[in-house]
Amino acid sequence: MLFARRVLSILVAAAAVMTAAVPQAAQAAGTGIERITPAVDPGKPMQDQMVLAVIGDYGGCGADRACASENQVADMVHSWNPAYILTVGDNTYQQGRPEEVVKAQAPYKADIDAGRFFPIMGNHDYGNGCTPESVQPSVDFFKVPVAYVAGFGNGLVDFVNPDANCQTSSGTTMPPIYDAYRNTVDDSAAAWVLSGGHQPIYSSGKAGNNPDRAWMMTPGVDLILSGHDHHAEHIVTPGGYNIAITGNSGEGVTPLFSTAPGSLYREAEDFGAMRLTVTKDSLKAEFLTLPGKVDYYFILKKDAQGKAYVAERSNWVDPNPDPGQSPVPNKDNVSFDVAAGASDGLTYKTYEDGPYLETTVDGRKALQLQKNPFGGANQLYMFVDDAAISGGPYSVKATITYRSSVPGTFALQYDSATSGSAYQKSASVTIGAGQVNQWLTSTIEIPDIRFTNRENGGADMRLSAPGNLPLAVSGVRIDVNTPRPVVTHVSMDFSGEPNGLDWMPYESGPAHEITVDGRRALQVDRNTFNSGNNLYLVVDDKYIHGGPYDGKATIEYRSPVSGSFVLQYDSAATGSAYQSTTRVQISSQMVNTWQTVTLDMPQVMFRNRQNGNADMRIVGANNLPFIIGSMSVDVAGGEDEALEDAENAVAAAEAHPSAETVQAAESAIAELPAGPDADALTQRLEAVKAIIRAQELKAAQDAVAAAEAQPSAEAVQAAEAAIAKLPAGPDADALTQRLEVVKAVVHAQELLAGIASRDLTGEAGIDTSIADLAQVRTVIDGLPDDRRGSLPSDAAAAQRRIVEAITTLLTAPHQGEPASVARPWLDLLISDTYARYGKDNLQGQVMRIVAGHSTGHEVKAAIEEFLAAE
Repeated sequence: MLFARRVLSILVAAAAVMTAAVPQAAQAAGTGIERITPAVDPGKPMQDQMVLAVIGDYGGCGADRACASENQVADMVHSWNPAYILTVGDNTYQQGRPEEVVKAQAPYKADIDAGRFFPIMGNHDYGNGCTPESVQPSVDFFKVPVAYVAGFGNGLVDFVNPDANCQTSSGTTMPPIYDAYRNTVDDSAAAWVLSGGHQPIYSSGKAGNNPDRAWMMTPGVDLILSGHDHHAEHIVTPGGYNIAITGNSGEGVTPLFSTAPGSLYREAEDFGAMRLTVTKDSLKAEFLTLPGKVDYYFILKKDAQGKAYVAERSNWVDPNPDPGQSPVPNKDNVSFDVAAGASDGLTYKTYEDGPYLETTVDGRKALQLQKNPFGGANQLYMFVDDAAISGGPYSVKATITYRSSVPGTFALQYDSATSGSAYQKSASVTIGAGQVNQWLTSTIEIPDIRFTNRENGGADMRLSAPGNLPLAVSGVRIDVNTPRPVVTHVSMDFSGEPNGLDWMPYESGPAHEITVDGRRALQVDRNTFNSGNNLYLVVDDKYIHGGPYDGKATIEYRSPVSGSFVLQYDSAATGSAYQSTTRVQISSQMVNTWQTVTLDMPQVMFRNRQNGNADMRIVGANNLPFIIGSMSVDVAGGEDEALEDAENAVAAAEAHPSAETVQAAESAIAELPAGPDADALTQRLEAVKAIIRAQELKAAQDAVAAAEAQPSAEAVQAAEAAIAKLPAGPDADALTQRLEVVKAVVHAQELLAGIASRDLTGEAGIDTSIADLAQVRTVIDGLPDDRRGSLPSDAAAAQRRIVEAITTLLTAPHQGEPASVARPWLDLLISDTYARYGKDNLQGQVMRIVAGHSTGHEVKAAIEEFLAAE
């Protein structure tokens, strides 16, 4: 309680200092962020263990909603009796007004008053702005600055809050607090450093990724705490940083969307909080949901370089690994035209931060955007009919008809597959002074939009006009750009592996492979359901998908009888999934000879629409027993042969990431002239390289973990080979350091095995074993406690074997004057006797063994040296 009072007094003083300060100015004291708790007392030990609670996005009581769930989570958290409660922001809804703060914090008022409550400010605490006035009610109530460091357990934990809600990076430009943040983390001597920021760097939730907060990932940070998205999640980033999202503590839960890279656990159904149990050597994070169920946990430990890693975690299986993906639109465009009173697949609705007024401007009906009551930009939320376009990503162009009475800018904010953000900003449209008070039309290109109802109110996108620009909108049209195929050529030849095209068995399309004229081919069997023999064909989605494309199919065929066949495909022009090409006739003169035909497929689609999810089929009339030798499909889309080759090579690398496919793709790209095509393919190939690097890092991590679990020379060799594939850097260094520990364990095991199998009837065997045992002891002393395993007991057993051999040799009958006992032998006898019997009568016990070989004086001197060392 004394420590809590000291903390509270410091918080009150800090609040008094910063009441009138802007958020950015309140960030630093000296070269680091302000510390609001007492410094570590070097005269006192670090606390052995501490329980912390983490909650986020909980303060719905402030807006008179979600009080029941907020109170239930608070009751669960209090049942843990945590030493301190940390938040990840949005402590109060809706705008952090004084009366809202009081109501929202009622369940935690006693914790706040006792000085054991440490909040981060989120966007709602800031009133959806970033001014000192907007966040002042929360600062006054919690009596903490917006950015601070709090230390717990006398050096056990540092909690660093850099006010990330209002601190964003842009490109290589870091936010104002960045240097202070880095210095704070670098200077921390705590066993564990926790960093907190409201918006998560990565998230599988509704708002998604926030790459402008990636600056929080700095060496020395062991765990990053976040919220904003109302779900729970554990992510390990490609750089090895652990992110824990705890946004499910009361103010509703929001659904999951595309899985963030490195996501190991996601839960978006229940309210909950996170419990941290911290010791000097480990940090256990448990995600609990009401009424107190542990859904998932992970344990962090530190490697030899001091970097936190996941040493253990729950065996969680994702029930829905990648929801919301449907990459083929049913309509190529959607639109609304307020002036014409028409809507085709695109609608608009008002939302609390996106009001509008239907009015008439210059004789044209339009939507006049109203002032956003929450501050910031005026907004118009738009909804695309899922039956028209859903999932993604797509490349689209948005055409907007608009008018403004004053100069300004606006942009579209959309769900981006590239950044993962649900509110990715497009290029801005500028309205100059000479363009005011007139109707204009502009087109915005968006390369990676997804339609997953991810924005507020289930919207797909929104127009955002900063500075409360009085924008009027009369129409919006979204056109999906016809995608260029990944490759333009797929084929199958039964003498080798298929290249993006293959046949598939189906109940109405049986077939089997045969040999004809010394070559492999496919015999189409009789269809027992009707008179058309069918061969169903599938194009690999990684090669060609969606459409429409103008395509051609080239078929090499033969038949033992005359007849005819057609190729049926999915046609965008007619809407039929079984559109027939020109019929191919087989005359009597063509029987039993190989023939080749090329068939046009205008506006062909590849979306697995036929039976068994096939893309097309060949139909032989009157059960024609035709045979296929090879087939290829070509679609329009390649600009030239070199570009097509490069696209095919990159697609192959994407489908089968490896050093070989990447090298082939790099060679193909090198043949292209500099320009946007080469740049785009290079960017795609960089993503493949990142996948390979991640795979190689994961393989190396798994190999090192396997070596740690079962140390052996073979496991070490396998881990070394895996690490050798990694680029030089901190990941390889950390794994190498961990493997050095394993090598030491294996070396000790090998030495102990040698002692166990060695002949100890002679002096040479005993001398060698004593030297080996000394090496084993040195290894054990240098190992962390949790990595020693059975080595101490194995070493003790080896020592007993050596001592027994020495005893046998010294007490055996001998002729002539007995030899003196070598000092290493005597030292080992003393050590073993002391370990077994203690100090009492130690000299007498040893003398019983060495009598006649060492004098009492020699033994006494050796014992005194041993005890002094002990």
